[in-house]
Amino acid sequence: MPVRGPVPVNLATRQAAEVLKVGPMTIRVYEDGSRTGDRISAILLELPAGVSGPPMHWHRFHDELFFVVKGTCRFVTPDAEVDATAGDLMTVPPGAIHTFKNASETEACEVYMTATPGHYVDYFRMLSKAGAEGKMLSKKEIEHLMALFGTFPPDIESEP
Repeated sequence: MPVRGPVPVNLATRQAAEVLKVGPMTIRVYEDGSRTGDRISAILLELPAGVSGPPMHWHRFHDELFFVVKGTCRFVTPDAEVDATAGDLMTVPPGAIHTFKNASETEACEVYMTATPGHYVDYFRMLSKAGAEGKMLSKKEIEHLMALFGTFPPDIESEP
């Protein structure tokens, strides 16, 4: 049997989570990949009533899992709109065109999301930083930022 040293575990609490603001959405970063060898990240998306997430897009490299904790999250694809409620899980593999939004006009929605690889959290950090600096990113700037993380609008078939 190979000899290995102790591997620590980590408890990530809501109080200790890094908090990002992206537009009206609050993102709590529980794991950014720094403790998982960049294999996975874990965040909580808090969407106020009636708020939409990102524009329709797809990912070249990473998987996403969305677990609805509170409210109803509507996942939109070119083929359907699917409402997921607390306790439901949506799996989004690489190449799947999608977006999401809070399906309710009166209730907040919370969705726990994981992404592989973990460094995808840096995309949210960059958006949050731009907002905190008062920058209004153009569509071209947002698409450039998305492309840095292997994320593209539906009309792009492969990396530029």
